[in-house]
Amino acid sequence: MNAPPTLTTARMRAEPIGPGHRDGLIAMLGDPRVGATLGGVLAPAQVDEQIARLAGDWERNGFGWYVWLDRGSGALLARGGIQPATVDGADEVELGWTVMPARWGAGLATELGAACADVAFGALGLDDVVAFTLPHNAGS
Repeated sequence: MNAPPTLTTARMRAEPIGPGHRDGLIAMLGDPRVGATLGGVLAPAQVDEQIARLAGDWERNGFGWYVWLDRGSGALLARGGIQPATVDGADEVELGWTVMPARWGAGLATELGAACADVAFGALGLDDVVAFTLPHNAGS
């Protein structure tokens, strides 16, 4: 089964991550505040590698990570979705997200996480998912 290629929530619309999102992702993943929650800041070349890997997830698995754009302005607000993960040696499916620091605390992660959970348990028919963060990232 495949995840829908686009999603819409009350405040956001989502589309699969691709090269056209590079500038917004470089701004997000190059921000030291984001880097502190993800284990480090990414350089532009690392963002390019991540875009290619995440785009490949869609091709291999029929699901992956989206960019989440403001429905009104089109500004990149977050990235997140559903991806394969290995946890303690077991194959899992992870719900994950990263939100632009200027929008932290606005409930966007909850909104996109709920939409992705609906896809995981609905369209994909999964029995369970995992989500995790660094111990000091209490906001997530």
